[in-house]
Amino acid sequence: MTNTFFTIRTDVAGGIFAVFIAVSLMFMPTLCKAQTGLYTYTDGYFIRNGNTWTEYRPKDKDDAWAVYTQYDEEENFFQIKNFSCHISVPKNTSHNFFIYKNGKWEVIYYTKNVYNYFTDRSRHIYCYDGGYFVRDGNDWREYRPNDRAGIWAEYKQYDEEEAFFQIKSSACNVSVPKSMSNSFYIYKNGRWEVVYTTKQIFDELAEFDFNFMYSSHKIANSSGKLIEYPSPARLSFSRKGKGQLCYDGKIQNFTFSKTSIATFKNSNKEMGFRIDFGNEKFIFFFDDWCVINNEPTFPYMNFNNIQKNSGIEKVKSLIRNKIFFK
Repeated sequence: MTNTFFTIRTDVAGGIFAVFIAVSLMFMPTLCKAQTGLYTYTDGYFIRNGNTWTEYRPKDKDDAWAVYTQYDEEENFFQIKNFSCHISVPKNTSHNFFIYKNGKWEVIYYTKNVYNYFTDRSRHIYCYDGGYFVRDGNDWREYRPNDRAGIWAEYKQYDEEEAFFQIKSSACNVSVPKSMSNSFYIYKNGRWEVVYTTKQIFDELAEFDFNFMYSSHKIANSSGKLIEYPSPARLSFSRKGKGQLCYDGKIQNFTFSKTSIATFKNSNKEMGFRIDFGNEKFIFFFDDWCVINNEPTFPYMNFNNIQKNSGIEKVKSLIRNKIFFK
């Protein structure tokens, strides 16, 4: 019997060869890499990994918002679902995201960007037409899915300004904007020139001047007892008086208009610094941990074991010199 891929023969060697080919073909689909992609809308995005889809809304939650399974594919849409809803994800920017609701499909999100490749571990994403950068600490990676599946270029961050991150590779220097109001620049012919127009930024940390990461935290229960949680926590704030707490996947924003250096009683020795909310509500920063007391806005908490404390002294210097707010 002749097959498109091989011929089954009656001799032993040929039979073994044919079986080997048949088994190889049977397992070939499982060896192929799963299709991936990044599909963004106004305030969030979906990441595709084969038939698994994960949705992120960085302004609402620090980790994944929802997980879906793909159950169908049409000419212009992927059909995905979880226990609570069915979503249609567009394959291009000509269509929007739809949700099945009250017996019909309704627009749920307006599409911004579609990239047919995304495998990066970082979720700090800076989009432009045709590509995107991801920030992973001081490591940056650029992707151009239409030109190449995989990393287009790798960079190291060497500086940070009020409005830009400065990164460089062996080939060039690039300024990455922290907000949508600025573009991407490249240093070329002795001057900075626009290289990309900014389309979207998914990086909540970029808008803050200071980001303190802690490896664990404690939250007071209804009786006032502090219960320890081994999961990470984050406290971010800017010199414009805006701040954000992140713990247990929750994100809570706050504003403030007063900071001060804290000293030991009857002494000039510094203990740390404070963000003051008034009415004896505050966030008190020590070198390695902080105390948060702003009930009922958010519960009484301790964030413990700071992972990067280089910003503590800078904040204290700004407060000491009365130039913190700008």
